[in-house]
Formats: sequence, C-alpha cells, structure tokens
Amino acid sequence: MRIQIAVLTSLLMMNVSQAQAPLQSSLSSQTWTSPDFYQVKAIGYDEKTFSVPDSLKEDVDFWVKIYTKYSTQQGIFHVVGDKTQVLGEIDLSQVYVHAGWSAIRKEKEAELIVRIQKRLLAQKYKIANVRSIRLQMGLRDRMADAIKLSGYYLPMMEKIFAEQKIPKELTRVVFVESSFNILAQSKVGASGLWQIMPAVSKKFKYISKAQDLRNHPLYATKLAAIILKQNYQILKSWPLAVTAYNHGVGSLGKLVRKYHSNDIGYLIENVSAKKSFGFASRNFYATFLAALHVESNANLYFPEPVFKYSELLARHLKLTKKLPYEELLAIFDGDRSKLKLYNPHLKNKFLKPGQLLPEGVIATLPEAASQRLADSAEVSF
Repeated sequence: MRIQIAVLTSLLMMNVSQAQAPLQSSLSSQTWTSPDFYQVKAIGYDEKTFSVPDSLKEDVDFWVKIYTKYSTQQGIFHVVGDKTQVLGEIDLSQVYVHAGWSAIRKEKEAELIVRIQKRLLAQKYKIANVRSIRLQMGLRDRMADAIKLSGYYLPMMEKIFAEQKIPKELTRVVFVESSFNILAQSKVGASGLWQIMPAVSKKFKYISKAQDLRNHPLYATKLAAIILKQNYQILKSWPLAVTAYNHGVGSLGKLVRKYHSNDIGYLIENVSAKKSFGFASRNFYATFLAALHVESNANLYFPEPVFKYSELLARHLKLTKKLPYEELLAIFDGDRSKLKLYNPHLKNKFLKPGQLLPEGVIATLPEAASQRLADSAEVSF
C-alpha cells in the first residue's frame, strides 16, 4: 500500500533540518573504492566477525532498505516491535515545493498526515491500538552524504583503530551515530562524530571553557577506540562491544550474566531479554551491520561513480600562549566555514572578533599552513 500525498488535500511535511558540516564543496574529492578490512590483524577478529547472524537477518535487511531505498522524506509504517510486518509506505517529498508554508506549519501538517495514515492503516489491518503502528523514515540521502563526508576522516580513523589492534570495520559506527556530521548533537547531550556523552569524556578532560574535544574528529576517535576496546575486553565479543557503545557496557554485561549468553542475536530476540533494550540499543547492531554493508558496496546502491571527499590533512597544535581569533581566521584566509571545518571543537563564543583563544587550546590547521603558528604553539602529537 503506497500512500499518495496528492489525495490528502496536499498536506505536506518538512524534513527536520540538522546542522551540516561546513565547507563541503571547496576541497578535492576522489572516487569511492570498496574498503579492505583485512590488512591488519586485530584482537578477537576474523573475516566472519561481522557476518550477519541468522536471527538478525530480517532486521539488517530492513535497515539496508532504510539506508538505500527511502529518502528522509519517505518512510515505512510497520508494527511496533516487528519490522517484518510492513503496513505501508509514505512519501512526503512534496513538502519542499510548498514555499508558502513556514517550517512550523509544514511540521504540523506532516503530523496530521501521519495521524491520518495510521488511523487508515489501523482500520485496514484491524489493529485496535493505533500506537502499535510505527513510522520509520528513510536515510538514503543522508547515507549518500555521509559516504562523501567519510572521505575526510576514515583514513585517520582506520589508522588509529589499526594502532589499537581493533577491527577497522568499527569505524563505520560513525555512519550510525552521526552520519559523519561533525556538528551532530543529541537531545541527551551526546556530541560529535562519535556522539560521546559528557560523563564519558570527563575523566579525559575533553571539555573546557573554550573547547569540546568530543567534537574534534581525531581526539574523539582516539577516545572511541579506547571505549570499544575496553568493551571488548570486558564482554569478549565484538558484536556485544558495538552494542555496548550505545547501551552501556555495565548494562549489557548484566544481561550476558543473567541469560548466560554472549550471542547478540539471542539477547536481542529473546522475549525476556529484549525488554531491557530500548529501540535504539535493540537496533544498534543491526543498523551498524546494515551501514557497514551499504558503505562497503556503495556502487550497488548509489549511481556510479560514487565520490567522497579527499582526506582532510591537518596538524594539531597546542597553543602555548593566547591567540587572537582574527589571527587564527587569517590562516584560513578569512573563511570562517573552513576554520570551523578544521576546528569543530572550538566553542563559538571564542570565534568572534576581539576574542582570545586560551593557552592550551588545540588549534587544527591545514597541513601546509601549520608553520604559521610556530611561535604560538607546539605539536600536540
């Protein structure tokens, strides 16, 4: 059953906008190539480590469709708790052609569309409680953008994970967490590419008055590698370590002990155990496997040639004295968007005329321009 928006009195919905990473078009790009994950030996790893468990195959297939078939303006209605019971589809793409409506009006009209369709579907399938119907919007356009953006950071991320001797596939968790949007923030306080919570980064002193290193791609990746490696050391399973990145290693460890199993498929599908998972954590490993598959086979799902941005080559300098904002901006030829692309961790209140960046702050510069701060900074690593 495909819902035709035209027959619903032209009720339209806006796709909720998200902050986008600055300066995505002025740097060079390259043709996507299929990744090779097996060059470096990682702990507890072989080529079957991230194969899809039979018990999760239907879930992974569902999320592959979400990543590749439906845009963020389209979606699927399904029964809550059972994504195999698809009830219908919806296409809200006409939202962007209604120039006369405000963002709030579009959102309200969209909510009305969804309510109407849920009621119609409930009647058609004789579902007593309309709350038993869930709408999952697609992610195809966001995934395509994420593949492009990933070119900036994946080489650096893979190098760090190889140094830690953990599987390079784990770098693809970022597709699930933030879609490689360096400005991503969640309602519960998670931030950056890896969506790290403030409490997790506190002991590493990542947050200060002038910077939040959770938003620094390199520093955040180093911390994410530590977290994932510790998860594995505790749980002895990479699928569990990935799930624990979202659910928490302590909470997942309790489930492993309670149900005497480290089989991620069993824990997620077991009727009793799955009551302990929220929607996000219950689906986290399946979405990771789906994103891993789609990115590894991008040419099968997106028009060829598939492009991604070239690696963002940079040096990371620790300021040894206060630095005027204007001096840092001049290094980027006055382009604030480019400055922010390299320095998403710097807080905006310090990126204004007349402000001084404090001593000890990390300044990230294009590799060729790093010498311009030689008198004011030292290489951090």
